[in-house]
Amino acid sequence: MRETWGFGIVRSIDWSDGKASFEDLCELASAAAGIRFTPFVASSYDELSAAIQDGEVGLAWLPPVPTIDLQARELASVLAIPARRGATSYHAAFIVRRGGPKTLAELRGRRAAWVQRDSAAGYLVPRMHLAAQGFDVLRFFARELFTHSHSGVIDAVCSGDADVGATFCNVDAVSGKVIRSAWQDDNGTSIRPIEAIATMGPIPNDALVAAADVPAAARSALTRWLLTLDGRAKEIFDALLGSGDFRVPATNHYEVLRHALRAAHARGHDALPPSSRMRMRVGR
Repeated sequence: MRETWGFGIVRSIDWSDGKASFEDLCELASAAAGIRFTPFVASSYDELSAAIQDGEVGLAWLPPVPTIDLQARELASVLAIPARRGATSYHAAFIVRRGGPKTLAELRGRRAAWVQRDSAAGYLVPRMHLAAQGFDVLRFFARELFTHSHSGVIDAVCSGDADVGATFCNVDAVSGKVIRSAWQDDNGTSIRPIEAIATMGPIPNDALVAAADVPAAARSALTRWLLTLDGRAKEIFDALLGSGDFRVPATNHYEVLRHALRAAHARGHDALPPSSRMRMRVGR
Protein backbone atom coordinates (compact mmCIF):
# COMPACT_ATOMS: atom_id res chain seq x y z
CA MET A 1 0.00 0.00 0.00
CA ARG A 2 1.18 3.50 -0.80
CA GLU A 3 2.66 5.16 2.29
CA THR A 4 2.29 8.86 1.39
CA TRP A 5 -0.35 10.75 -0.59
CA GLY A 6 -0.62 14.35 -1.72
CA PHE A 7 -3.31 16.60 -0.28
CA GLY A 8 -4.05 18.79 -3.25
CA ILE A 9 -5.35 22.33 -3.60
CA VAL A 10 -4.99 24.96 -6.32
CA ARG A 11 -3.00 27.99 -5.29
CA SER A 12 -5.50 30.85 -5.16
CA ILE A 13 -4.32 32.54 -1.97
CA ASP A 14 -1.29 34.51 -0.84
CA TRP A 15 0.90 31.45 -0.34
CA SER A 16 3.33 33.27 1.92
CA ASP A 17 0.52 33.38 4.48
CA GLY A 18 -1.02 29.98 3.74
CA LYS A 19 1.88 27.56 3.37
CA ALA A 20 2.51 26.86 7.05
CA SER A 21 -1.20 26.47 7.78
CA PHE A 22 -1.64 24.02 4.92
CA GLU A 23 1.28 21.96 6.20
CA ASP A 24 -0.42 21.85 9.61
CA LEU A 25 -3.67 20.77 7.94
CA CYS A 26 -1.90 17.91 6.18
CA GLU A 27 -0.57 16.70 9.52
CA LEU A 28 -4.05 16.83 11.07
CA ALA A 29 -5.57 14.97 8.12
CA SER A 30 -2.83 12.35 8.38
CA ALA A 31 -3.59 11.78 12.05
CA ALA A 32 -7.31 11.46 11.32
CA ALA A 33 -6.91 9.05 8.40
CA GLY A 34 -4.06 6.90 9.66
CA ILE A 35 -2.12 7.48 6.43
CA ARG A 36 0.31 10.27 5.58
CA PHE A 37 -0.64 13.33 3.50
CA THR A 38 1.82 15.95 2.25
CA PRO A 39 1.05 19.30 0.59
CA PHE A 40 0.44 19.27 -3.17
CA VAL A 41 -0.16 22.72 -4.62
CA ALA A 42 -1.30 22.75 -8.24
CA SER A 43 -1.42 25.65 -10.66
CA SER A 44 -4.79 24.58 -12.10
CA TYR A 45 -7.65 22.16 -11.49
CA ASP A 46 -6.70 20.24 -14.62
CA GLU A 47 -3.27 19.65 -13.10
CA LEU A 48 -4.81 18.61 -9.80
CA SER A 49 -7.26 16.21 -11.48
CA ALA A 50 -4.40 14.66 -13.45
CA ALA A 51 -2.44 14.15 -10.22
CA ILE A 52 -5.41 12.25 -8.76
CA GLN A 53 -5.66 10.12 -11.88
CA ASP A 54 -1.91 9.40 -11.77
CA GLY A 55 -2.10 8.30 -8.12
CA GLU A 56 0.00 11.16 -6.79
CA VAL A 57 -2.81 12.92 -4.89
CA GLY A 58 -5.15 11.08 -2.54
CA LEU A 59 -7.14 13.97 -1.04
CA ALA A 60 -8.13 17.17 -2.83
CA TRP A 61 -10.30 20.26 -2.65
CA LEU A 62 -12.10 20.56 -5.99
CA PRO A 63 -14.90 22.60 -7.58
CA PRO A 64 -17.98 20.78 -8.89
CA VAL A 65 -17.09 20.24 -12.56
CA PRO A 66 -13.80 18.38 -11.97
CA THR A 67 -15.53 16.52 -9.13
CA ILE A 68 -18.28 15.30 -11.48
CA ASP A 69 -15.65 14.24 -14.01
CA LEU A 70 -13.63 12.22 -11.50
CA GLN A 71 -16.78 10.58 -10.14
CA ALA A 72 -17.91 9.65 -13.65
CA ARG A 73 -14.59 7.93 -14.28
CA GLU A 74 -14.67 6.27 -10.84
CA LEU A 75 -11.35 7.87 -9.98
CA ALA A 76 -12.53 9.63 -6.82
CA SER A 77 -15.47 10.02 -4.46
CA VAL A 78 -16.81 12.93 -2.42
CA LEU A 79 -16.03 12.75 1.29
CA ALA A 80 -17.92 15.90 2.33
CA ILE A 81 -18.89 19.33 1.09
CA PRO A 82 -18.61 22.64 2.93
CA ALA A 83 -21.71 24.49 4.08
CA ARG A 84 -21.35 28.24 3.92
CA ARG A 85 -23.93 29.97 6.10
CA GLY A 86 -25.78 26.67 6.05
CA ALA A 87 -25.92 26.45 2.23
CA THR A 88 -24.35 23.61 0.24
CA SER A 89 -24.94 25.24 -3.12
CA TYR A 90 -24.68 28.68 -4.69
CA HIS A 91 -25.48 30.55 -7.91
CA ALA A 92 -23.60 32.20 -10.71
CA ALA A 93 -24.28 35.77 -11.79
CA PHE A 94 -23.53 38.02 -14.71
CA ILE A 95 -22.54 41.34 -13.16
CA VAL A 96 -22.16 44.81 -14.66
CA ARG A 97 -21.33 48.25 -13.37
CA ARG A 98 -24.33 50.07 -11.96
CA GLY A 99 -26.18 51.73 -14.81
CA GLY A 100 -24.71 49.38 -17.39
CA PRO A 101 -26.42 46.79 -19.64
CA LYS A 102 -29.74 45.46 -18.35
CA THR A 103 -30.23 42.31 -20.44
CA LEU A 104 -28.15 39.46 -21.79
CA ALA A 105 -28.76 40.65 -25.34
CA GLU A 106 -27.15 43.99 -24.47
CA LEU A 107 -23.92 42.18 -23.60
CA ARG A 108 -23.26 41.37 -27.26
CA GLY A 109 -20.01 42.96 -28.41
CA ARG A 110 -18.92 43.86 -24.88
CA ARG A 111 -15.76 42.93 -22.96
CA ALA A 112 -16.17 39.99 -20.55
CA ALA A 113 -14.18 39.02 -17.46
CA TRP A 114 -14.07 35.37 -16.36
CA VAL A 115 -12.37 33.62 -13.45
CA GLN A 116 -10.77 30.67 -15.24
CA ARG A 117 -11.87 28.01 -17.71
CA ASP A 118 -12.72 25.34 -15.14
CA SER A 119 -14.63 27.66 -12.78
CA ALA A 120 -18.31 26.68 -12.59
CA ALA A 121 -19.72 30.07 -11.56
CA GLY A 122 -16.91 32.10 -13.11
CA TYR A 123 -17.05 30.58 -16.60
CA LEU A 124 -18.77 27.28 -17.38
CA VAL A 125 -22.32 27.76 -16.11
CA PRO A 126 -22.69 31.35 -17.41
CA ARG A 127 -21.45 30.32 -20.86
CA MET A 128 -23.81 27.36 -20.94
CA HIS A 129 -26.62 29.73 -19.94
CA LEU A 130 -25.81 32.06 -22.84
CA ALA A 131 -25.74 29.12 -25.25
CA ALA A 132 -29.07 27.85 -23.91
CA GLN A 133 -30.56 31.29 -24.65
CA GLY A 134 -29.47 30.94 -28.28
CA PHE A 135 -26.39 33.16 -28.25
CA ASP A 136 -23.24 32.16 -30.14
CA VAL A 137 -20.76 32.19 -27.28
CA LEU A 138 -17.75 31.99 -29.60
CA ARG A 139 -18.62 35.32 -31.23
CA PHE A 140 -20.73 36.99 -28.57
CA PHE A 141 -18.08 39.07 -26.77
CA ALA A 142 -15.62 41.51 -28.30
CA ARG A 143 -12.89 40.54 -25.83
CA GLU A 144 -12.55 38.04 -22.99
CA LEU A 145 -10.04 38.13 -20.14
CA PHE A 146 -9.30 35.73 -17.28
CA THR A 147 -8.58 37.19 -13.86
CA HIS A 148 -8.01 33.85 -12.00
CA SER A 149 -10.12 34.94 -9.02
CA HIS A 150 -13.68 36.06 -8.31
CA SER A 151 -12.41 39.25 -6.70
CA GLY A 152 -10.45 39.92 -9.88
CA VAL A 153 -13.64 39.70 -11.93
CA ILE A 154 -15.36 42.24 -9.69
CA ASP A 155 -12.34 44.54 -9.82
CA ALA A 156 -12.24 44.33 -13.63
CA VAL A 157 -15.90 45.31 -13.91
CA CYS A 158 -15.60 48.11 -11.36
CA SER A 159 -12.49 49.56 -12.99
CA GLY A 160 -13.93 49.47 -16.49
CA ASP A 161 -11.46 46.88 -17.78
CA ALA A 162 -14.52 44.73 -18.51
CA ASP A 163 -18.17 45.53 -19.20
CA VAL A 164 -19.51 42.29 -17.73
CA GLY A 165 -18.18 39.58 -15.46
CA ALA A 166 -19.21 36.20 -14.09
CA THR A 167 -18.92 35.34 -10.41
CA PHE A 168 -20.70 33.54 -7.57
CA CYS A 169 -23.51 34.64 -5.27
CA ASN A 170 -26.37 33.30 -3.15
CA VAL A 171 -29.97 33.82 -4.24
CA ASP A 172 -33.14 33.91 -2.14
CA ALA A 173 -35.28 30.94 -3.14
CA VAL A 174 -38.53 32.92 -2.91
CA SER A 175 -37.70 36.35 -4.31
CA GLY A 176 -34.90 35.35 -6.67
CA LYS A 177 -32.86 38.31 -5.42
CA VAL A 178 -29.13 38.17 -4.68
CA ILE A 179 -28.79 38.09 -0.90
CA ARG A 180 -25.07 37.36 -0.47
CA SER A 181 -22.17 38.14 -2.76
CA ALA A 182 -18.63 39.44 -2.81
CA TRP A 183 -19.92 42.90 -3.80
CA GLN A 184 -22.31 43.14 -0.83
CA ASP A 185 -21.85 43.48 2.92
CA ASP A 186 -23.39 41.10 5.46
CA ASN A 187 -26.69 43.00 5.30
CA GLY A 188 -26.97 42.57 1.54
CA THR A 189 -26.11 46.19 0.80
CA SER A 190 -23.88 46.72 -2.22
CA ILE A 191 -20.43 48.01 -1.29
CA ARG A 192 -19.25 48.08 -4.90
CA PRO A 193 -21.00 49.77 -7.86
CA ILE A 194 -22.19 46.39 -9.15
CA GLU A 195 -25.53 44.99 -10.33
CA ALA A 196 -26.46 41.41 -11.26
CA ILE A 197 -28.44 41.21 -14.49
CA ALA A 198 -28.91 37.42 -14.51
CA THR A 199 -28.37 34.54 -12.10
CA MET A 200 -28.00 30.80 -12.75
CA GLY A 201 -28.10 27.80 -10.46
CA PRO A 202 -28.07 26.18 -8.05
CA ILE A 203 -24.47 24.98 -8.38
CA PRO A 204 -23.02 22.49 -5.85
CA ASN A 205 -20.34 23.80 -3.51
CA ASP A 206 -16.76 22.67 -3.96
CA ALA A 207 -15.88 19.38 -2.26
CA LEU A 208 -13.21 17.43 -0.50
CA VAL A 209 -12.68 14.29 -2.58
CA ALA A 210 -10.58 11.19 -2.04
CA ALA A 211 -8.94 9.16 -4.77
CA ALA A 212 -10.49 5.75 -5.32
CA ASP A 213 -7.18 4.08 -4.42
CA VAL A 214 -7.16 5.56 -0.91
CA PRO A 215 -8.13 2.72 1.47
CA ALA A 216 -11.82 2.62 2.36
CA ALA A 217 -11.07 2.75 6.09
CA ALA A 218 -9.05 5.95 5.61
CA ARG A 219 -11.82 7.52 3.52
CA SER A 220 -14.41 6.74 6.19
CA ALA A 221 -12.15 8.12 8.90
CA LEU A 222 -11.63 11.33 6.94
CA THR A 223 -15.37 11.83 6.50
CA ARG A 224 -15.95 11.36 10.25
CA TRP A 225 -13.16 13.86 10.93
CA LEU A 226 -14.64 16.44 8.56
CA LEU A 227 -18.11 16.13 10.06
CA THR A 228 -16.81 16.75 13.59
CA LEU A 229 -14.12 19.36 12.97
CA ASP A 230 -13.07 21.62 15.79
CA GLY A 231 -10.01 23.46 17.04
CA ARG A 232 -7.05 24.01 14.75
CA ALA A 233 -8.37 21.98 11.81
CA LYS A 234 -11.62 23.96 11.65
CA GLU A 235 -9.70 27.21 11.97
CA ILE A 236 -7.41 26.31 9.05
CA PHE A 237 -10.25 25.20 6.77
CA ASP A 238 -12.07 28.45 7.55
CA ALA A 239 -9.01 30.56 6.76
CA LEU A 240 -7.67 28.72 3.71
CA LEU A 241 -10.79 27.39 2.02
CA GLY A 242 -13.65 29.46 3.36
CA SER A 243 -15.51 26.93 5.51
CA GLY A 244 -14.93 24.55 8.38
CA ASP A 245 -18.50 23.24 8.44
CA PHE A 246 -18.92 20.06 6.38
CA ARG A 247 -21.91 17.95 5.32
CA VAL A 248 -22.36 14.68 3.45
CA PRO A 249 -24.13 15.51 0.16
CA ALA A 250 -27.35 13.85 -0.97
CA THR A 251 -26.96 11.29 -3.74
CA ASN A 252 -28.55 13.69 -6.27
CA HIS A 253 -26.57 16.75 -5.16
CA TYR A 254 -24.69 17.08 -8.47
CA GLU A 255 -27.51 15.96 -10.75
CA VAL A 256 -28.64 19.38 -12.03
CA LEU A 257 -25.12 20.42 -13.02
CA ARG A 258 -24.34 16.95 -14.34
CA HIS A 259 -27.42 17.12 -16.56
CA ALA A 260 -26.43 20.58 -17.84
CA LEU A 261 -22.94 19.37 -18.74
CA ARG A 262 -24.33 16.33 -20.55
CA ALA A 263 -26.80 18.49 -22.44
CA ALA A 264 -24.06 20.92 -23.43
CA HIS A 265 -21.93 18.08 -24.71
CA ALA A 266 -24.83 16.46 -26.56
CA ARG A 267 -25.53 19.72 -28.39
CA GLY A 268 -21.89 19.84 -29.41
CA HIS A 269 -21.63 23.58 -28.80
CA ASP A 270 -18.53 25.39 -27.58
CA ALA A 271 -19.84 26.78 -24.31
CA LEU A 272 -17.41 24.37 -22.65
CA PRO A 273 -13.64 24.69 -22.98
CA PRO A 274 -11.89 21.86 -24.88
CA SER A 275 -10.68 20.09 -21.72
CA SER A 276 -14.20 19.94 -20.27
CA ARG A 277 -15.65 18.68 -23.55
CA MET A 278 -13.02 15.94 -23.60
CA ARG A 279 -13.72 14.88 -20.01
CA MET A 280 -17.48 14.73 -20.50
CA ARG A 281 -17.06 12.20 -23.34
CA VAL A 282 -16.13 9.57 -20.79
CA GLY A 283 -18.93 10.50 -18.39
CA ARG A 284 -22.11 8.57 -17.97
